[in-house]
Amino acid sequence: MVSFYLTIALSIVMGFSVFLSMPIIFYKKIKLKQILLLNAIAAGMLAFLLMDIYGDVAAIFGNNTIIDPLELVFIVAFAVSFLFFIIPKGSRDPEENPKRTSILAAFGIGLQNLTEGLVFGSAAAAGLITIYAISVIGFTLQNITEGFPIAASLVGTKVKIEKKFITGAFLISGMPTIIGTLIGLVFFSRIFIVFFDAIASAAILYVVLVLFHVNINRSRSEDRKEINMLVWRTYAGILIGFIIAYVVNYVVLA
Repeated sequence: MVSFYLTIALSIVMGFSVFLSMPIIFYKKIKLKQILLLNAIAAGMLAFLLMDIYGDVAAIFGNNTIIDPLELVFIVAFAVSFLFFIIPKGSRDPEENPKRTSILAAFGIGLQNLTEGLVFGSAAAAGLITIYAISVIGFTLQNITEGFPIAASLVGTKVKIEKKFITGAFLISGMPTIIGTLIGLVFFSRIFIVFFDAIASAAILYVVLVLFHVNINRSRSEDRKEINMLVWRTYAGILIGFIIAYVVNYVVLA
């Protein structure tokens, strides 16, 4: 087993690396076109994260049946969670309550980080040095890029981005890495990973859809050319975000 104290220290670095993205969130000289592009980039990063989550979960599923119990757990947990997120209620409009979208993004990312912490803690307990080292580098780089998607729905709105709120949201997304590591050191469950990854996927998918909706909705111009440019900027931003997330993972796993 790798040193307990080293493992906890590295899990703290991984979890709190999300705070390194704070400067861009509080950059005040940002224009609407840049906001829309950054929102799209955030959506692209989250889209990749969805694929990454499912790739990890799919490796756990059995290959000899059409649907095994773990797949059923994933599908049911995903469906119920996603239904809960999309059911309309008074304050759920993303334009009226962007803080809810921000917290949901943090919640989804936090659950995904919880399962990553489980993998990291389990690798430490089993003495799997290669997986242990790759986890530290990969999860840290990934967490650095996850800060902006959490705050993307707030940027450019009338809602003031408060440091206390963002700090709380970042803690929601980062702390589960440490909690997952502590659990993984003494306990590992495939059902645990599949269940929480399903809820994380539902929350992240909801936020991706909201960010896309917000981008389209924030265009107040009736000029056809401007609307077309908005669509292309959103498309380009999603691709850029997806590629950034892909490269981060490729560099780590290469």
